[in-house]
This record gives sequence, structure tokens and C-alpha cells, in this order.
Amino acid sequence: MKEYRCTRNDPYSHQCIGHDDLTARQGYYIQAHSIEEAWQKMAIRFPEEVEAGFTVQEWESFNVKVIEIRQDAGGNIIEIEQVGDGTTIEIRKGKEGNIVERVKRDKEGNIIEE
Repeated sequence: MKEYRCTRNDPYSHQCIGHDDLTARQGYYIQAHSIEEAWQKMAIRFPEEVEAGFTVQEWESFNVKVIEIRQDAGGNIIEIEQVGDGTTIEIRKGKEGNIVERVKRDKEGNIIEE
């Protein structure tokens, strides 16, 4: 099974960045065995747009790392990364960018590694 990025060809009914620009649309990411199957899944989801059609592209997923950034009362930057098992890694950096502290916490917020 492959992943496909599918976009609706019909212009959006409301004014937005993707109103008539397909490249500005995020699209739908659909698991299917073929381009045709992905197109059919879009047709089921949007039957009123079958005539205008859909653009289907084979897509290769990639991992995205999300890091929350905060600032403490002392002006230090705190970077918080969520790890897949529910734990977080917090890195506190001084005003000059040097690492002051690195802490790993479990999903309850308890420190499990310094």
C-alpha cells in the first residue's frame, strides 16, 4: 500500500489562499494500492466534485519533529520535544545559547534522566 496526496480540483466556494490555487492546498493523504483507488476514495468523500476531478500524486511521508519553545522568568529559552512514548526532553539554554540543563520527563512530568 502507498500513500497519495489528493487535492480537489474544484475551486473552493469561500475566499482563501487555496481558492483557485491547487499548490496552496494541503490536500488529503490517503493510503491506497493505486492512484485509481486513491481517486475513488476521494470520489466517495466528495461525490459532488467528481466531475471536476481530483489531482492524485504519489507521496512519500517524512518524520516531523515538533519542538515547543518557551522562555522562563530568567530569560532562558526552554525547548520541549515530545518523544513517541509520551516522555519529553527539555533543554534549557542560557541567553547566549549555551545548554544550561537537559532533563527527560515521563508522561506524568517526573524527571527520569538529567
